[in-house]
Amino acid sequence: MKILRLVLGWILGVAFGLGVVIAGDAINHTMFPPPPEQWADYARSAPFYALLGLPIAYTIAAFIAAFAGAKFAALKWVGWSAGGVLTAATFANLLLIPHPVWMTVACVVCVPMAAWLGGKLSGPPTQTFKVRAHVEPSTPTV
Repeated sequence: MKILRLVLGWILGVAFGLGVVIAGDAINHTMFPPPPEQWADYARSAPFYALLGLPIAYTIAAFIAAFAGAKFAALKWVGWSAGGVLTAATFANLLLIPHPVWMTVACVVCVPMAAWLGGKLSGPPTQTFKVRAHVEPSTPTV
């Protein structure tokens, strides 16, 4: 039963993250429609404000993926692996389609940090062990 919870947590985390990416892209492309056939040229030369929403959406998506995965599975590493999938997808997007340098730097810095933070904030608290010194009861000497 525990393995099912781990797998479902990972799948839900990735699905929620991809949903955020799809919604963010749809909103951004509705506000600033790119030309249909020259996507590579547009991504490289588009104005700052037209592309600003994309790294924000990718960062939020990585956070949501890690948060949801870790929360459902009750293990931080499940969230981190779900956030890692979104991070890898972002890096693949940056490699396959030329983007401005500012956007590449923003994604490379913010997306992995958001994935780490999402898993960190949602997972169970780390157990701390208190070490108690064992003190022998003193026996009175006569």
